[in-house]
Amino acid sequence: MPPGDNPVSPDHLPDIIPILGMPLACVTYESALSLVKLFAQLDKPAAVSACNTHIVATARQLADFGAVMAGFDLIFPDSTPLKWLMNHRGAGLPDRVYGPYFMRYALEHAGAPWKHYFFGGSETCLKNLELAARRLNPDIQIVGKCSPPFGNWDEALEAKFAQDIQEHDPDFIWVALGGERQERWIIRNQHRFKRGVFFAVGDAFELIAGHRPFAPEILQRWGLTWLYRLLQEPGRLWPRYFKYNSLFLLQLLAEKLFVTRDHQAPRRSGVLRIAFLGARGVPARYAGFETVVEELGSRLAARGHEVTVYNRSNHYRERPKTHRGMAVIYLPTFMTRSLETILHTTLAMFHALPQPYDVVYLCGVGNSCLAWSLRLFGKKVIVNVDGIDFKRSKWSGFARWWLYKSESWAVRFANTLIADNEQVVRHYQTNHDATPLHLSYGANIITEKPAPRELQQFNLRPGEYILFVSRLSPENEAHTLLEAYASTSTSLPLVVVGSAGYETRYYKRLKNLADSRVVFTGAQYGESYRELSLHCRFFVLPSAIEATRLVLLDQMSFGNAILFRESAATREVIGEAGMAFNSDRGAEALKEKIDELAGDRETTTRLGRMAQERVRTYYSWEKVTDRYETIFQEMIPPFVPSSHQQANEALGHHAVS
Repeated sequence: MPPGDNPVSPDHLPDIIPILGMPLACVTYESALSLVKLFAQLDKPAAVSACNTHIVATARQLADFGAVMAGFDLIFPDSTPLKWLMNHRGAGLPDRVYGPYFMRYALEHAGAPWKHYFFGGSETCLKNLELAARRLNPDIQIVGKCSPPFGNWDEALEAKFAQDIQEHDPDFIWVALGGERQERWIIRNQHRFKRGVFFAVGDAFELIAGHRPFAPEILQRWGLTWLYRLLQEPGRLWPRYFKYNSLFLLQLLAEKLFVTRDHQAPRRSGVLRIAFLGARGVPARYAGFETVVEELGSRLAARGHEVTVYNRSNHYRERPKTHRGMAVIYLPTFMTRSLETILHTTLAMFHALPQPYDVVYLCGVGNSCLAWSLRLFGKKVIVNVDGIDFKRSKWSGFARWWLYKSESWAVRFANTLIADNEQVVRHYQTNHDATPLHLSYGANIITEKPAPRELQQFNLRPGEYILFVSRLSPENEAHTLLEAYASTSTSLPLVVVGSAGYETRYYKRLKNLADSRVVFTGAQYGESYRELSLHCRFFVLPSAIEATRLVLLDQMSFGNAILFRESAATREVIGEAGMAFNSDRGAEALKEKIDELAGDRETTTRLGRMAQERVRTYYSWEKVTDRYETIFQEMIPPFVPSSHQQANEALGHHAVS
């Protein structure tokens, strides 16, 4: 049938009901054949799939296969359970459109001038298939057939297949290469063809050719075709059916519990759906992962991607549904130091499983055990391992063991590992034979100093105090700073910004170490934090955690001179744009450097400028976002709507909710 003007109008297009994100067409055998005849008259190729629960579950599990199925122009409900689910949502279908039955129906009712081509199956199967087709319709035109060799095909061989099909100029190309492979082949090769409708029909060739019997009608009506096939080939099919039937049921259950109508919307071209799990949430009220999530997530959202952040509701009295373009979901947790994070992330994982996120970003290596479940449901998972957590002094016992084991789980289960520091990369190379991507954080350059309003409540003067900012836990070494500061001769107050959280005993210890020059401000956020930072004389980082400290980048971006404990990880970030004290001499060395910097404004000014310039050169959030966007896009194949999907959108065709 020669191509002509576009014969497809809105009246011809079927309603669509998505099942687990798969856009299934409300068609019968008769209406489906009428529609594909219209597609065959277009001057572009079309793709049609007979889709069962296996295909739905696989597309949900594997993002790349989901992108393949997104390229199909028409997807039939091939299995009885899919028909039941569609009818539950108002489809009113009298029957499923079973792939082998549809092919048999089309062969019988699409004789001359329609031309058919068979691709797949053995030579014997194709011979018997042609005989069966001619018995069904003596007027049928079978213009070609191909039994491709077993195994993987290179570019030259696929081009040869395409050339043969093109030369025969068929209207209908029936493809039977086995579930998933045939769909991938059709979409991968569509660009080679000018026209024709490609059908993925599974085992239709063998059934129509008579090489295997169809399942009894009663089993088909009860949705037990799979059981009949399992009894025929239990050894080969049992693992597949157990995995994908179970997965399909789990996905349905999860969707029932969690998914809203908004989450069933199809992904727009070029848009990634990204979820952040494991941080406390946004707006960022801590210096660590929360800042990463807010700065990275908001920039991704500004670039048009769909970003969701899971907040710990315990930390937020006000709970807006969006923040800086990101969707925010609030879930509770138990407020205990060891369990708060993993319990919340686990709950967030169960919420995220049925959602159509392309990428899930897990903050912290301690959450890496959850990556396998997310991958089982088709998510691509990034784990940002942060530092070498199990070595941090705040952890002991079971928590330390858990973080130690989590490193190996991260290597096994994550699609991509991110490390913020080369020291962490080398640790994983040495201990786990794995190389995480080295991707540090960013900071926002601030040059204008706000009016010193907040300073007044603490009796501070601009440029006349020393600053420490961190959570007040032993590993951040506030006690070392207070011990050193107590013996200094400077009159500059030491301002300690941060809260103790669960470390109440440690906080009492710090208060006992502090003399009258020390000012404890508690936790400060937003403008208050920036004001205290921008007006200090210099900033002190007394700890040597093997990670890139976001608070360090913040203070560098403010143009502050940095006094830091010598360590490879901190030196990697700051280079020569700071003053180090010897870690072996501890408080004594720190005391000497405090006195030195407190009396040398010229040095603090010079170091502050160097630090800010280093941030401007190496630690731009926009550059960090560029890198992450590239990583995400490499993980997820590009979504390109098929020509008919684009036409449907232009014609105002909408799915049935």
